[in-house]
Amino acid sequence: MSNPFLRSITTTALALLILPAAIPGAALATDNRDFGTQTCKEIMRLSGSDREIALAFAHGYVLGKKATTQYEVDALAQITDQFIDFCLDNPAANALQSFEKIAK
Repeated sequence: MSNPFLRSITTTALALLILPAAIPGAALATDNRDFGTQTCKEIMRLSGSDREIALAFAHGYVLGKKATTQYEVDALAQITDQFIDFCLDNPAANALQSFEKIAK
């Protein structure tokens, strides 16, 4: 994986999966979000790791809707870049609908 952004998304996702198993009885704070109701501006305002998690979620959501587990790292990176550019130009747009159109 040569793309540092995607490597950090993968690392973050793995940490989120492993952490609860590594610390028995540890309570994780609940910070429920609904990507389907968030605007592009709200996604862009998230901190670095929170934004990475939201984007990783969006990629997984779209791949799931396509009923596939296969992906190309470069294609995901291009979709992410296009989504960020779109959101910067259209902050009031619905984030999920925008992501789905870009990732079609």
